[in-house]
Amino acid sequence: MGKASEAPNPVPQFPHLNHENDAAMTREYPAIWDTLRHESNVFGGNAAGWKVWYLLGFDDQREAFQKSDIFSSRVVSPFIEEKDQPSWIPLTLDPPEHQKYRRLLNPWFSEATAKEITPRVRERCVELIESFRAAGRCNLVADFARLYPTHIFMKIMGLPVEESGKFLGWIDELMHTGDAADPNRSLRLRAQQEIAQYLGELINLRRKDPRDDLVTYLTRAAVDDRLLTDMELLAISFLLYMAGLDTVAGMLTYIFRHLAENPSHRAKLRQHPESIPDAVEEFLRYYAIVTTARVVARDVDFAGCPMHAGDRVVLPTAASGRDPRQLAEAGKFMIDRPQNRHLSFGAGPHRCLGSHLARVELAVAIEEWHRRIPDYRIEPGAKITQHVAGVAGLDTLPLVWETNR
Repeated sequence: MGKASEAPNPVPQFPHLNHENDAAMTREYPAIWDTLRHESNVFGGNAAGWKVWYLLGFDDQREAFQKSDIFSSRVVSPFIEEKDQPSWIPLTLDPPEHQKYRRLLNPWFSEATAKEITPRVRERCVELIESFRAAGRCNLVADFARLYPTHIFMKIMGLPVEESGKFLGWIDELMHTGDAADPNRSLRLRAQQEIAQYLGELINLRRKDPRDDLVTYLTRAAVDDRLLTDMELLAISFLLYMAGLDTVAGMLTYIFRHLAENPSHRAKLRQHPESIPDAVEEFLRYYAIVTTARVVARDVDFAGCPMHAGDRVVLPTAASGRDPRQLAEAGKFMIDRPQNRHLSFGAGPHRCLGSHLARVELAVAIEEWHRRIPDYRIEPGAKITQHVAGVAGLDTLPLVWETNR
């Protein structure tokens, strides 16, 4: 990664850092954010023609999340020109436009709705675990972590579960392909186009053949006393597809690696399942997987930095979650931590729409897995790699356990 440049600005500078493709970040995430935060809560970098600021402290991140008038959400990646940024509704909209679309989606992802569909979530979770339990081994990523939340979300959207392999292939190309493998972004653009084409066809189909699903609901939804346009429907559906197929899966990989390596924590959760919700919050904090971005809307001095309109701001939640100024012993994982504050779901107007569903899925996975597979370990000699970029996760996690056969 290299050392910070010696500039007169007191804020450390890493002019060539691209955290989405940095080899050290990929190897050592999330610990490398701790190393950087120990040096400074903020540092600067550069992209192709604009400044990039990294905010690593909890308070600075929370304020940036909340102040959408200064830090606009109209960018997704800090390293892509604005004209090439995708339009994902409501993610890339700022208030007050953002709230109009957010209100349409809130009922489908409320806490009450998440509780209502918990039996369905539990049923699918158990089915997947039972499909490989007797084998005494699985690749947690491919056999469980990716399929489980994907199947749940596809049911909500009205997508055919039997085509989950196709959808996961597209999400891999779009979300987990780096610049080294795709220097002109042609692979990612192709995946984006294929997803958009599929979703567009689904929208048209649901207009003609309505079902009890989210896409049908959206085709009948209205904003400003008018039905949503085709472009709006596609932008919303695309965002939901992206979020539903990647984030919970990534979180599950870190949770199960941790539990495979810590038998005492497995035992506690198995013996005291009522402690699982608190454990989920600690996993979300300690292994935060989302690194998001904003664009500076107007010149401002923030966190000791002279930021200018058009600068980008990067918010790695893995860094703020372990900020020692925010939480005692923040660098230590405490499975029974009594009080927990983190920004893993963001904050402010863009706080994660699916946070209630995500918490249910994570808690159910931990509970049902340990009912059936209480003791397991990482397969000896396994080489485990990870991807980082916007949403981090392990690429593979081979687990083995004893069976009764």
